[in-house]
Amino acid sequence: MKRTKRWMALGLSAMLLAGLAGCGNGGGQEGSVPGEGTQDGGTQDSAQESSTQEGSQDQADAGPVTLEWWYRGNGIQKDTELVEEAFNELLKTYPGMENVTVNFNCYTGSEYKNAVILAQSASQQIDILNTVGLDFAEEVGKGSFLALDDYLASNDTLKQELPDWLWELGSIDGHTYIVPNYQRAANMMYFITPKEYMDKYGDLDAMREILQDKDRDVETIAAAMEDYCEAVQAGEGNNKYMPPLGSSYSTQYGFTDRYDTIYGKFIKSKDSDKVENIYMTEDILKAYEISAEWYKKGYIHPDILTINGKDFEGANMMNEVSHIYCINNQAGDEESVSRYYSDTYGFEVYAIPLFTNYYITNTWAAGGNGITTKCQNPDKAMRLIELMTTEEGTALYNLVVYGIENTHYEKLDDTHIKTLEYDGTQGGVDASYAAMKWIMGNTFHAYLNQGCKDGENELALEINNATDNDISDLMGFSAKVADIATQLEQTQAVTEEYSMALQSGAMGDDWKAYYEDYESKMNNAGLQDILSTLQGQIDAFKAK
Repeated sequence: MKRTKRWMALGLSAMLLAGLAGCGNGGGQEGSVPGEGTQDGGTQDSAQESSTQEGSQDQADAGPVTLEWWYRGNGIQKDTELVEEAFNELLKTYPGMENVTVNFNCYTGSEYKNAVILAQSASQQIDILNTVGLDFAEEVGKGSFLALDDYLASNDTLKQELPDWLWELGSIDGHTYIVPNYQRAANMMYFITPKEYMDKYGDLDAMREILQDKDRDVETIAAAMEDYCEAVQAGEGNNKYMPPLGSSYSTQYGFTDRYDTIYGKFIKSKDSDKVENIYMTEDILKAYEISAEWYKKGYIHPDILTINGKDFEGANMMNEVSHIYCINNQAGDEESVSRYYSDTYGFEVYAIPLFTNYYITNTWAAGGNGITTKCQNPDKAMRLIELMTTEEGTALYNLVVYGIENTHYEKLDDTHIKTLEYDGTQGGVDASYAAMKWIMGNTFHAYLNQGCKDGENELALEINNATDNDISDLMGFSAKVADIATQLEQTQAVTEEYSMALQSGAMGDDWKAYYEDYESKMNNAGLQDILSTLQGQIDAFKAK
């Protein structure tokens, strides 16, 4: 079927169903950790080892099969249909897929969830559904996905491709519903400061010792930052500021101890079983107090409530008015990451890791692909997902990611290419064609374009397989929030009203009264219902 006809039909369905499409409260995670691929174009020698083919091979002459693959990305681009045709031509060379045609149903991030809701309401064909941009637990709860346990039990090649902890992230209540996309599993947070400032006004070894102390507390961190800022201001002027400490304890991009996201802004610290709102923890209360003190002392920009902090950090840290440090995420040892940011910012920096190992959380931003319960050819759909995940399908995977050789990229060698329309690791909506490799399958089988660095895959696999990783004790947990959706919405509205003023320190001596008002409104909005419900689910999960 021609794409124009399919998309006209979808447009008509969308118009007819616009009144039916209520937006749910999605907690799905978006975003990626950029793991890049190095492995060569795939062979088909292992195809006969896949037991999913045994059934599909018997059906090879049973007539044509069309699979509708839905996923988030750049939407339909100028050459999407051209790539789709090339993809299907290559697909037919793989055993078991000789009679299969795949249609790409790609939507931008802002469109994807609503498009899926409309299609489901209209009983439109969806065979493979990608979870990036969707609430995985919500989709499982409403019966969107087929359990894959039997398929995986008979497909050792696919099962062995991913680590056990990642399969747990594709599972709910002991059943696997998606084949997770594979990329680097974790980042490290780094304290980044200009080398010139640290050499003149700080003590690198002492700072590293404080930051990497597993027993560090808010007061210790605050004292070290305050001493450093005071020294820099004395030498460079009072226009050198710090990010508010409150902001640094309300996000993973800060000094916060490691935690799992239960839902939205509700978290569980790595070393605790208690569910908390991230803006109401014991640590952040102390950080609010210290931020207020910093603001009065002139360590925080006086216009903190109206400025954009990004304009004062990173590559701007050597400007006349700037922050003296920032915290960012990367991967690798201190020396290599310091070199990376020095090259990126245009001046030398120190990048001190905040921990000595990596933490793999209970959420997986890269999502995965699952087979819908309404799919008429689940064996074919599973075979396609297998090809996107294993080395056998490397050539097919790179075709859907990068497009057509000599049209969208030039092949430099077996593992390196030059993309013709973009120099970053992935192209955007303005490209004639580009897909997001972390959404499409296994990034370790992706070619390296000019935006990638040699060694990144090796580093990513080293991180993924490191024996000293801390791994969440909530792997496979997904919160069920239908009964508290109203309370979540109400508390989020209250938080948006209060959080920035509290984090910034700009309330000065009034911060405590302001927080108490915040706390009262949160309780009135249903905070305790949320905490009780989520805590009960965590306790039940841990009890298993």
